Amino acid sequence: MSFWLNVTNQARDDITHNAAWWAETHSLDEALKWYDSVYEQLNELLAFPESHGLAAENDSFPYELREMLVGGKKRTYRAIFTIAGSEVRVLTVRRAAQRAITPSDI
Repeated sequence: MSFWLNVTNQARDDITHNAAWWAETHSLDEALKWYDSVYEQLNELLAFPESHGLAAENDSFPYELREMLVGGKKRTYRAIFTIAGSEVRVLTVRRAAQRAITPSDI
């Protein structure tokens, strides 16, 4: 099956917000590398999105919720996504250390 990627506005905002934090705490160059790397990694979802495990929060949602670790070399961010037919919909991208998401977060 062929998939297409939909990075929601919330996920885009999350990525931009996290990149801004990288720019403030590290450097603009590091932030740009991180930003580009996250989008490259999200595109990797199109090959086998079902190969990624269910998110810990899956049981709290009415649809299947999966996660992929993304970010720089250490990949310390979680891209939370769902698969709807041929669409891979990235719902949010947040630090792995952040609290679990709830349906009201999305």
